[in-house]
Amino acid sequence: MRSTRVLRSLVALIAAIVTVCSYSAASFAQSADQSQEAKIRVLQERIDALSKELKSISEEQAKTTKSVATVDKAWNTFIKGFFGTMDVSIDETTKGMSDMIAYHWGSAPDGGPPYVNNGAKSPPGPYGRVSWMPMMSSNGSNIGYRGSHKIGTSDIDFIYQVSTAIDMAAAPGLNNTWTKSSNTVQGAIGLGDTFVGLRNREWGTLKFGEMYSPYKTSTDRLNPFNGMLGNYSVIMGNTGGDNRVEFGTRMDHLVQYNSPNMSGFSFDLSYSFGQNVDPYNNLTPLGSADCAGSNSPGSGNLFLNCDDGGFNYSYGGDLKFEMGGLYLVIAYELHSQVDRASDGIGSNNPYYGALPGGGDLCTNPNPSPLLDCADYLAYAAEYPGAAAVSSAGYADAYDTADESAVKVGGQYRFGFGLTVSYLWEEMKRDVPAVMEFQNERQRNGQWLAVEYEFPGGADRIAAGWAHAGATPGDPGGQHNYYPGGIGNNEANMYTFAYWHKFDKQLTWYFDFAETLNDVNAHYDIGAGSHGIKTDCHDATHTTFVDYSSAGPTTWGGCHPIGLSTGLNFKF
Repeated sequence: MRSTRVLRSLVALIAAIVTVCSYSAASFAQSADQSQEAKIRVLQERIDALSKELKSISEEQAKTTKSVATVDKAWNTFIKGFFGTMDVSIDETTKGMSDMIAYHWGSAPDGGPPYVNNGAKSPPGPYGRVSWMPMMSSNGSNIGYRGSHKIGTSDIDFIYQVSTAIDMAAAPGLNNTWTKSSNTVQGAIGLGDTFVGLRNREWGTLKFGEMYSPYKTSTDRLNPFNGMLGNYSVIMGNTGGDNRVEFGTRMDHLVQYNSPNMSGFSFDLSYSFGQNVDPYNNLTPLGSADCAGSNSPGSGNLFLNCDDGGFNYSYGGDLKFEMGGLYLVIAYELHSQVDRASDGIGSNNPYYGALPGGGDLCTNPNPSPLLDCADYLAYAAEYPGAAAVSSAGYADAYDTADESAVKVGGQYRFGFGLTVSYLWEEMKRDVPAVMEFQNERQRNGQWLAVEYEFPGGADRIAAGWAHAGATPGDPGGQHNYYPGGIGNNEANMYTFAYWHKFDKQLTWYFDFAETLNDVNAHYDIGAGSHGIKTDCHDATHTTFVDYSSAGPTTWGGCHPIGLSTGLNFKF
């Protein structure tokens, strides 16, 4: 508009000069009056036309400026929807079991004591590199996009999120090792919290998709070592003491409700559709790539079933209270009809061997109903050589049972940078009394973490301790299983870490973790979100699949230790 006024003033000045000159000339030539008036009229018309043109240009410029501002706003909104974490570490770890020896143990006819050492197995010790090893690990790295859309003139938003886990240290592919197989693809969209839903400030949020359940997310803040060696998922939520965290896994087909904050109180509820057509959940759920137990059929060189932890539906929830620096939480989750019939295959438990059909590979004319001798004999007819080094699994009707977990915890953040967190957990498996001798899925656990943030907020240290209580039984799958160690499968884990923040997004960290296992316990230091799992398996493996369970060899009483340093970048 300013340029228009300047131009108008300039044109007016020119017109005035022309007019004065014209009137001066008119005093000497009266006959030219009519001609001058015509010229002035033409000049005025040109000024008006130019003024309209300048006004049109100014309006177009304003529209362009507004359009650019709108595009910039939309672009900024789009870019802000992206989020992610990139985390890579260099680890030096040991399984701590190079000097272990496995023995053959004899027992009384009923499988009980006294237990007699009948000499070392051959080979007696672990196979492969089980001592210190350097490695690179991608830990909890992910990328995703989230957004929302206001529904018409209502106060309800449609929300959405897509996410994927990425490997920063290796090429993407199936999550397969010699101890566990999975059909999920690392780096594929959907291998992360992915959902659609509805949100309202008054009544909360409802989500549908694949995501972590409230049982896990409600206590994430109590775990300062998330993604690191020695994070609390090594023991908390981990019923089997292995790499899978049964009560801390991402679930398919999940419906989740998150309430709004109500004077410090809030709660979350979830339900996961089972979608399994098999009465004992021996198949992968419809629409899923893996068994509900987070592995693929045949994982661990077992039969092509989901009888290593497959379950039907699941439900759970939490109740939380937060006020100032105080946070309190109670959470519960149930997995319906978890099938663990494969726990009998390859069992070294004398109670299993004492069952009719157990130690004699189902040749007893009256085998125990606890054993699935029908399937084993059909397998032996097809693969006699492999069956000779295997054994029958348990009958699905006896070893399919509900598993549940409940935990209570709290956290307090002091004003001078100190944070203290504590969590108590109890997990149960409701098997019949005749199956308690092999029940390793029932125990309690504890977690304590102390964290201190130095003044300025750039540096932070933390220490953690986790304890796994004893279980009522043990399947005896460990290669060096000691039958006199029933009740002696407790474990303690210790973790120490230091972080330095370069800015709000980039952090360097150093981490130390150690797990002390009792004679039959086999907890690791990497379960959960750390990429490389330093566990209690040696390198024993098969060169072909024979469904005998031969290959993956677990050693109880291992002593994993690890050091880790890495960079974590969030956006």
